[in-house]
Amino acid sequence: MTASAGKGTTALSIDDSKKSRRKRRGLRLGLGIGIPGGLIVAAAAASSVLLIAPGVSAAGATVGWHTADFAAEAVSEQLAASEITITSESGSVTLTGAELGLSVDAASVASSAHDSRPLWNVTTWNSGPVPVTISVDDDAALDALRDAAPDVYTIPENASLTYDAKAVAYTVVDAVPGVGLDFDAFAADLSRVLSTGTDDDITVTATFNEVQPPITTAIATTEAESLNTMLATAGFYVDDTKVVGVKPATVASWLTVENIDDAVHVYADASAIEPVVATLPEKVNREAVDEKIVTNSAGTHLRTIQEGKDGWKLDGTDGIAAAYAEQLASGNGKYQLEVTTDPAESIELFRTVEVDKSAGKVIMYENDKVVATYAVAIGKPSTPTDEGHFTVYGQLTQQDMGCVPGYDYCTKDVPWVTYFNGDQGFHGTYWHNNFGAGAMMSHGCVNMTIAAAKHMYYFAQTGTEVWVHA
Repeated sequence: MTASAGKGTTALSIDDSKKSRRKRRGLRLGLGIGIPGGLIVAAAAASSVLLIAPGVSAAGATVGWHTADFAAEAVSEQLAASEITITSESGSVTLTGAELGLSVDAASVASSAHDSRPLWNVTTWNSGPVPVTISVDDDAALDALRDAAPDVYTIPENASLTYDAKAVAYTVVDAVPGVGLDFDAFAADLSRVLSTGTDDDITVTATFNEVQPPITTAIATTEAESLNTMLATAGFYVDDTKVVGVKPATVASWLTVENIDDAVHVYADASAIEPVVATLPEKVNREAVDEKIVTNSAGTHLRTIQEGKDGWKLDGTDGIAAAYAEQLASGNGKYQLEVTTDPAESIELFRTVEVDKSAGKVIMYENDKVVATYAVAIGKPSTPTDEGHFTVYGQLTQQDMGCVPGYDYCTKDVPWVTYFNGDQGFHGTYWHNNFGAGAMMSHGCVNMTIAAAKHMYYFAQTGTEVWVHA
């Protein structure tokens, strides 16, 4: 039994010893050249390439032992949560980065930290913060500052427009500037603070700026000038001709000018415009007026005695009031009317004058047709009216005749003078009433009644041909 037991014990010990040795051999093999050990070494090498060196920060966030992606996330979160204290002579305000609308290109910052300070480069360990450039959302920051310190950071007041009925013009109520932060300086200072290293205390000294409102005095002034120009030119036009004007005060009564959403808005009341539109046909519609031009025998234009005007007929008034209201709101007071045009014609009037001395009369012709015949008095035998073909060269509504050295007579205030031959011409006569055949009363001029002389003055233009014969 004993022997058997001893043998059995000895056999068990041997088996255990073998098992133990096999295990130890297997362990030594694994630590020496096995796959798990290789993976550990590879992982360590990869980490040294992928990770940022320890002791590196960016925008207040620790980014050591981070990949670039995790570092970017940490930078964004830290910047939003960081408390920024802004100090001034009036006190201090502390707000978070999120409240101030701070932002940074976190991806670029993290990438730069990874590239310049990798884990494998032990010389970059504990090298502190990397440079950052912080941006500020001006509107968000100003709103937050005004909520936190309303006595310091004041809100600007917009300029506005008001209508001055006495001046018949729009005038400006000046803007009132507010007080705000110099955001460019603030962003630069904050970037410097975060780039040079900081603990939890981030403090920046405020630089104040005058903050203009969205509607400045200059903007309101430009708007007022535009409105006043519109009032002066407002009306209904055919091409470039204002055919129906509207008084500036009336136009202003159609308008509402107010500030909405930090902008000047102009509205016009179409229903108030409608009564004026209803009168347009009677004011716009007209018959064509032909142009009349006086000519001589050569066809030369001597004078236009009647300007031509095209005839117009308004095509309709539907929709004009609404369209004009919209146009006025946009700053344009000149409304172009659609009309049917009847073109004017040009008529030439060939005019001549004949003086028949024997008959003692003057005959006026237009296009070879007699227009008028008047009895006249001609020159005395000692100062005869010259015969021949002449042209009118000068005209006066009134003149003293003689009344200078070399003349033996002086007649004052002779009316409606039309010269055609030296000092001989047609004129009105108030000192005698002897006209007709055989009437020889003048110093060579053709005497006419005052009414006849006035007709001659307007009938015979400079260049009109005059034929004097016996």
